[in-house]
Amino acid sequence: MRVRRLRRRAAPVNLLPVDVTDPPSVRGVVRGILGTAIAFVGLAFIVISIDAGHIEWRLAALVLALWGAWGFFDSLFGWVLEPLGQFVGNALTGGSMPGGTVITIQDETVMLEHLVDADPAPTPHRVVLAGIRLAEIYRTHQHDAAKAEAVIARLVSRYPDAPELKYVRPG
Repeated sequence: MRVRRLRRRAAPVNLLPVDVTDPPSVRGVVRGILGTAIAFVGLAFIVISIDAGHIEWRLAALVLALWGAWGFFDSLFGWVLEPLGQFVGNALTGGSMPGGTVITIQDETVMLEHLVDADPAPTPHRVVLAGIRLAEIYRTHQHDAAKAEAVIARLVSRYPDAPELKYVRPG
């Protein structure tokens, strides 16, 4: 006797991996706690109100209070704490700039070249640091060691006593 299968074998189930190293946010934890509390109190409200034959106003008030707390904490986290945390985090770590603006290496090179070549030069310290960064860009991104050494030599001739240059002087 031959057995016929009406359905094919099921393919293996692909579950989405859960990253246990990425903990939930405080906002998510608070929403989970309050949501669970609202569900349990709401269920108790329905069951007790049906069993008693009248509306239990204390449970109704508790459900509404939990719902109000949910809205308050969600707004507090969403409108105040998370933007403040992102601002402080970006300020401390040099994170992304507002508005999605990005400075490319070409933009930085042009800006540093203008700063190094400025006629009424800003403070020598600022010019020397800009020149060192510009030489680093020439060396690492443009792979032009001669151009980098020329910038350093020009800085050494302009500011021979600059303490910043003692670590980058050629030879």
